Amino acid sequence: MSINQNDTRVRRTKKLIRQGLVELSQIKSVNKITVKELTDRIEINRGTFYLHYKDVYDLVASIENELYNSFNSAITSVTSEQVLKHPIEVCELFCNHFYDQMDAYSMLLGKHGDAEFAHKIGSLFNEKVLEIFKEIFPNMDKAKYNFAFTYGKFGLVGLVTCWFTEHPDWTPHQVATMWFSLTLSGLWGILSDEGKEVLKNAHNSD
Repeated sequence: MSINQNDTRVRRTKKLIRQGLVELSQIKSVNKITVKELTDRIEINRGTFYLHYKDVYDLVASIENELYNSFNSAITSVTSEQVLKHPIEVCELFCNHFYDQMDAYSMLLGKHGDAEFAHKIGSLFNEKVLEIFKEIFPNMDKAKYNFAFTYGKFGLVGLVTCWFTEHPDWTPHQVATMWFSLTLSGLWGILSDEGKEVLKNAHNSD
């Protein structure tokens, strides 16, 4: 049976299924949720679920792929010039992405979430930051690169997780401003005087 994925009823059903998954993920790990539990919670029959997904793993993979591709699109457009001229705005771009998908990210990055997905998002962010950082600070020692970007990778995932679980009332702009300040403070100690001046100017420009 062919399903029109753009049909309003299909979109509504898939949204309902995903919302049910998010709710169940608050009380148990996503890899322990069954199709029966999910369909019972949102009051649809299992046949309807199987029209859209093979199983819960397929559902989770679908959500993860959408988030990953969306984040990749957002991050690909960022340039080193934007980072230097409007660093907080760049941070806010990412924060808006996470905020718009708060329920899904809360599920996947929370205590019952998927550690592998957190690693993928962090690695994607890391690769882009490394590319930009090399443009801005071409003479930095390789070991310092490694430490700085490992810090940045886990820092991003931790920041988003803390935001959604502990302080969901904070706006993307508030989080973006704090994120930039944390990044500036964290990198300050390993930068040369020239590098510090570059980041200081970037901070003052916003």
